[in-house]
Amino acid sequence: MNQNVTVIGAGRMGSALAAALFKKGFATTVWNRTCSKTDALSRLGLRVAHSLLEAVSEADVVIVNISDYHSTLQLLRHPDVESALYGKILVQLTTGTPDEAREMEKWAQRCGIQYLDGAIWSAPMMIGTPQSMLLYSGSEELYERVKPVLTAFGENTRFVGTEIGEASAFDLGVLVGFLMNAMFGFLQGYIVCEAENVSLEMYVQFVKNLLPALERGVARICGKLQGKDYVGDQASLEAWSAAPKMLISWGRDHGVDHSIADAQLSLFDKAIKAGKGQADFAYLCEVLKAG
Repeated sequence: MNQNVTVIGAGRMGSALAAALFKKGFATTVWNRTCSKTDALSRLGLRVAHSLLEAVSEADVVIVNISDYHSTLQLLRHPDVESALYGKILVQLTTGTPDEAREMEKWAQRCGIQYLDGAIWSAPMMIGTPQSMLLYSGSEELYERVKPVLTAFGENTRFVGTEIGEASAFDLGVLVGFLMNAMFGFLQGYIVCEAENVSLEMYVQFVKNLLPALERGVARICGKLQGKDYVGDQASLEAWSAAPKMLISWGRDHGVDHSIADAQLSLFDKAIKAGKGQADFAYLCEVLKAG
């Protein structure tokens, strides 16, 4: 697939994407509003466009990786740029929500632009390696057509669905919703162990040992959610609520931020006040849905 590819955005991730394309032999152009951010790519041999219009005019495939979808539309929603993009493939790799992906798809369809939405599940240093994972949603035919370009970022590229917001949904639900909360939990635990002079190596090992149990716990909760079975046959919400209370108390005594535990306790309190104190942990999903 001998195509010219333009990358819009030369931050850490955008630069990693552009460099990976170039190393795979694609004719790669990069554009960034702050031109100095493209200096390293220019020294590598990539072509630097002097304007956004120039960048998209010369491309068959345009990859976008900037701050957000709103900024993307602000850049691209100009008559001359839209005309230059007509009939071309636009791949959005900026972090956003499923609603934003759907809004962008509508704009792309009005402008005759072929559009794929994506989500990056890798750090910049992983781009172009076998460990790199990226998700895509939209037209499967379009995905297959542009896949030789997309696999430059890593062979572990996945098409997750034809509804344009699906890649963003996985990104929001798994990386932001699940993984980020797990990382915050790790930091909270690290602070406790460090302050209490507990072996940090042992702490990390205990966390690793808990991962299989976490996997089983997730499967159990998923089954309860799907069956709307909120019977607390293992531990009630009242029992669970002791955990954030302890963390709040410890945080106060040691001058450590406990806002994460405060938020958790607030959810438990809502359920308990609603008469669900004996329900299973899974019931908190209903509390979250209720806003």
